[in-house]
Amino acid sequence: MGHDASLRYTVAAPMSADSSPPPPAEETPPVSAVPSPELSRLWFALDRRAWNYLVVVPAHPGAPAQDAAQALMEAGAPYPEPPLRLVDATGIEPAGAPRMVLEVRRRVEQGERVIVVIDSLITHPASLPLALAADTALMVVTLGETDFGSAQKTLSLVGEDRFAGSVTFPRPTKKQKRAAADAAKKKKTP
Repeated sequence: MGHDASLRYTVAAPMSADSSPPPPAEETPPVSAVPSPELSRLWFALDRRAWNYLVVVPAHPGAPAQDAAQALMEAGAPYPEPPLRLVDATGIEPAGAPRMVLEVRRRVEQGERVIVVIDSLITHPASLPLALAADTALMVVTLGETDFGSAQKTLSLVGEDRFAGSVTFPRPTKKQKRAAADAAKKKKTP
């Protein structure tokens, strides 16, 4: 993928299956302990791309892009300059995407680094302007679930050269899938 085709990290931790409310749409990294060596290597590999606006793109619907973005926030937390911000743009409407691009660019102009997490472009093409406006992209793949066609289509929609690489997550267990489905149901009911 792009110039750094060798950038690929496997996240050993399973996807989150708790039913806690999602984090706010925008957040700054928490003050935390030193990230794992694997996350640190991912952070520095991405840092070589000299980005200020990075988009986290799921290769298929349901890939854990939010988990990947949270991991990047954890990895970047020990390095407070420039300030790092996470923007959750999942579920964005077509009319909202251009406004979100302008907002992210404004934050970058103010000296922030912004990580934007979006929905799968396969099922939610309204996210495409956010991906195309980014300095670089990171693809999120779920082992045993991401099909080659979805990953290839995602690459072609955004442009292979725009991707710094990918992160892989293990397939969630049945228990994790049930917990995620239950959490989604709770989220939908008022």
